[in-house]
Amino acid sequence: MNDYYAYHAIPVSLRGQPATVVGKPGVWSWDAVNPGTAALIDVMDVQPKDAVLDLGCGTGLIGLAAARLAPQGQVTLTDVNIVAVTCARRTLAANRIDVAEIQLADGTDAVERYDVVLSHLPRGRAVTEALIQQAAVALKPGGRLYLVAHKRAGIKGAVAHAARLLGRAGVVRYKGGYHVALGVKERAVPQPAREPSSLTVQLDGAPTLLVSRPGAFAWGRLDDGTAALVRAMEIRPDETLLDLGCGTGLLALAAARRGAHVTAVDADLCAIESARLTLQANAVTGEVHLSDCAQTVLDRRFDVVLCNPPFHQGVGVEYDVAHQMICDAATVLRPGGRLYLVSNAFIRYEREMEGKFTAVQEMLNDRRYRVLRAMR
Repeated sequence: MNDYYAYHAIPVSLRGQPATVVGKPGVWSWDAVNPGTAALIDVMDVQPKDAVLDLGCGTGLIGLAAARLAPQGQVTLTDVNIVAVTCARRTLAANRIDVAEIQLADGTDAVERYDVVLSHLPRGRAVTEALIQQAAVALKPGGRLYLVAHKRAGIKGAVAHAARLLGRAGVVRYKGGYHVALGVKERAVPQPAREPSSLTVQLDGAPTLLVSRPGAFAWGRLDDGTAALVRAMEIRPDETLLDLGCGTGLLALAAARRGAHVTAVDADLCAIESARLTLQANAVTGEVHLSDCAQTVLDRRFDVVLCNPPFHQGVGVEYDVAHQMICDAATVLRPGGRLYLVSNAFIRYEREMEGKFTAVQEMLNDRRYRVLRAMR
């Protein structure tokens, strides 16, 4: 996609009023109002002087709606994804909102600061439960927590968890498979544990300490796709290598152990923190950077790129990021450089590679995962 890195201003309607959302490929629901988001915005009770927190703000639509309802209050938006935070900033600016602040952060450390907390929950039980507990701690006594998630994304368990913490919570709206829940804080809530998870895994035949945070891809485990790519990749000493979409950093770690000089990039703050902690815990050096695909290193050249690209966003399937990673790999590889890419066996990326690489070869196929090698 030639305009992957371009931002787009899109007219939408919020509570019957015109608004502009600024989005780009790679951010969930960037070009439309998601039905669950719309349902939450329709039912949320935000008063003019309320302090409001939007946890996991995405393109900023929920925070924008809250800021319009609380012109004399203060609205804070947070997200772990650097691209989402950029979109949210542009969305608020496009709508001339100046009563809000936006933070790149893994949740919040606030204690009893907010009258209202809003969240379109991500997938993953551990991540949602951690967010809900942070939200509950951040609420003032009597404060309101609004949650929305798809029925296939664990909303039933999320509502039950909110009820246990707050004292009261229940579903108040259904729309397009999404459930909106409201909880009210009736009792004190303990601070959630914020320490990363640590465990030993076998990586490339060696015991390895994996240190990771909930929210990073495959946190707390060595996923089978990464293990397949490690088995298939061929790395020579002193090669320069880019781990594109690094997750917890295990690919970069395995390459560094084989003698490569590694750089790891990811758009997710939890992934970046996990990768840094994992490299440090295993006494391995390497660069780790926040980046939308390879945007921060497009002016550099590498001998090897490793990539385990994402293809899920929310409960749907989306290949924009994966396709851009392939394009960026072709850009940053030196002539003769190699891309090693792993995917689920049913995904065929060869067509995206045509014209960008001279030779594409299947290096491994175990019926669950395929590893492709493409030559620049």
